[in-house]
Amino acid sequence: MSQHTSKPSPKPVTYTARAPLGDRTLTCSRCGRVHAYPVDGGRPIRCECGWWYENHGGLIVEHFRPRLGV
Repeated sequence: MSQHTSKPSPKPVTYTARAPLGDRTLTCSRCGRVHAYPVDGGRPIRCECGWWYENHGGLIVEHFRPRLGV
């Protein structure tokens, strides 16, 4: 039998046609994924863990919306 050893999971990889992230990034405080910093008054950033981040005049507002809307 093989012995199981615990090791950290690899970093998440996102495949997209968008350009690489710029200087300002936002790291999700729940899961640690890195996203582009939200534009002031622009579209919110949705993280895969269900948290949404919006920029309102330089203030980041976060709220939780489950992926399936349950």
